[in-house]
Amino acid sequence: MRRPPTSPPLALVTFFTLLGAMAAVAGCVSDPGTEEGSGSGGRGSGSGGNAPTSGSGGRGGSTSAGSGGSTTASGGSGTNPGTGGSTGSGGGSSTGSGGSMGDPGDPLLPARIRRLTTREYDASVKALLGTTQTMGVGTFPPDARQGGFTVNDAQRVDPVLAKQLNDAATALVTEARGNGKLASLAPCSNATSGGEACAKTFIQSFGAAAYRRPLTGDEVAALVTVYHAGADGGTYNDGIDMIVRATLQSAGFLYVTELGDATPAAGQMVNLTSNEIAATLSFLLTSAPPDSTMLSAASAGDLAKPEGREQAARRLLGTAPAQDSLVRVIREWLGIDGIAATDKDSNVYPNFSAAKASIATESQSFVREVLLNSTGTVGELLGADWTIADSALATLYGVKAASSGHTSLASTGRRGILNQGAFLSVYAHASESAPVFRGVAIMRRVACMNVVSPTTLNISVTPPMTDPTKTTRDRFAAHVSDPMCASCHDTIDSIGFAFEKYDGMGAARPVQNGAPTENGKPVVTATTLGKSTQQKTDFDGSYADSDALAMALAGSAQVRACFARQLFRASAGRSDGTIVGAEEAFLKFWQGLPAEKQGNVIETLVSYVKNPTFTQRRAQ
Repeated sequence: MRRPPTSPPLALVTFFTLLGAMAAVAGCVSDPGTEEGSGSGGRGSGSGGNAPTSGSGGRGGSTSAGSGGSTTASGGSGTNPGTGGSTGSGGGSSTGSGGSMGDPGDPLLPARIRRLTTREYDASVKALLGTTQTMGVGTFPPDARQGGFTVNDAQRVDPVLAKQLNDAATALVTEARGNGKLASLAPCSNATSGGEACAKTFIQSFGAAAYRRPLTGDEVAALVTVYHAGADGGTYNDGIDMIVRATLQSAGFLYVTELGDATPAAGQMVNLTSNEIAATLSFLLTSAPPDSTMLSAASAGDLAKPEGREQAARRLLGTAPAQDSLVRVIREWLGIDGIAATDKDSNVYPNFSAAKASIATESQSFVREVLLNSTGTVGELLGADWTIADSALATLYGVKAASSGHTSLASTGRRGILNQGAFLSVYAHASESAPVFRGVAIMRRVACMNVVSPTTLNISVTPPMTDPTKTTRDRFAAHVSDPMCASCHDTIDSIGFAFEKYDGMGAARPVQNGAPTENGKPVVTATTLGKSTQQKTDFDGSYADSDALAMALAGSAQVRACFARQLFRASAGRSDGTIVGAEEAFLKFWQGLPAEKQGNVIETLVSYVKNPTFTQRRAQ
């Protein structure tokens, strides 16, 4: 395995030679096989998304997990919102055939490279240049997702992004030149005769920071050539600006490597370099490149030791970037970050637009409060009888907002994050609730239960017709009347129906005679899990509604183990079949934690960092 190209020479006339080289490197990252699409849960629509096609390995050696190829599947369409609904997550999902299954006994992740996410790009540029512009998030195309998570090796550089990277580099260099940062990074007392020497010094220092490792001689020489492309016929500053623009578009900056220094045969174990460990750990915890303390620990060899990585992790977890990153991971785990792209039919939910910002803020503030100022457990995330709500959201929930701190929901029985507006809105249609979406989301994301796609079974799903004389539950009863559908929908619908006291934007349905109603009919939320013999859980039983179910999920050992799996997938940046052995090995390691720590989010993350295999990969 060879290290992928990191700083190919910039053409003297145009940047696009370099961009083409970057696109070739993107071919090193193969289709991971499974990617949840980014549809609008509120609309019940959206493309399942295209998983990147498998590449040829580019010039850096293939890190391909298999020959998954391109996959596309659509969720429910706006006019036929139930199509594909039984497996959609918020309106769309796609499942590719992916790479071959990994060896179930192999505890190592595949060696690979992966492109920075848009957040990681912005944080890296800010660390290098002190710029304030946000060029990644909101400007670049949305990050591809795998298993719901944005950190993965499905990211690629396509022609659209290549052009945007060039434009971003130009804008960022202009800002850095204007704010004096480049002048301080690349001073030169005699730029007329000593410009190349000054530029070489800058290349070595700036390049090492950008690539997160020292540059090779060839890389330095290539960037000296880039310097002359700007300085010859121009000025010293023009040459420095050209170096920075090239570096910000280079594969060495845009891609994180997990390859090690060796060139082993396929199947052999490789140890990550100290710089790779530092970068992997820092991006995992903070979505940003390693700071000076982390780099010092790497140089001292501390990060090669589990206790050294734990110390580094706990230090970073006390910082705002790490806390923001952890909140993001929790929201991606449940898919509730999709609330930003969720819309509703204003004729049915006229208050949704006004409440949407409050709903989104609640999902962030609640997660942050649980993780940083409370127990920090999965159980509390799922079972808390309080939230962080502003007055508008409190009114929607039928309670009074606290002036600060926790707003009690004890009077409503609205328990945990699954009964909050974000989850209930994302997993719903534009004009009605979606028990199938909610049931599937909980099975897959919260309980790690297998849900087979109807397309896999060659089943065409026909959604129940709208009927204003029936409740949603009555309409969906047709699912279990069909034996082919019942095998899955016995469980899916039984979970989803428990949430039917909440409508498609998460508001409680109107109550008559002490019971929630829909279309003037009583809504039945009572449910029983475990009727199907195919998938038994430790939370099988009968529940009055979603609040009672949430409490059962909060106390479930299966759910805690599922969260550990999901956090592993988010941290490893992979969710496909190539990591089966590595995931099982981590779960066994995690199970060695004391029982009281197994449900703790931060302790679970620290256990991932301490896992001996954190610093090892399997050559492909």
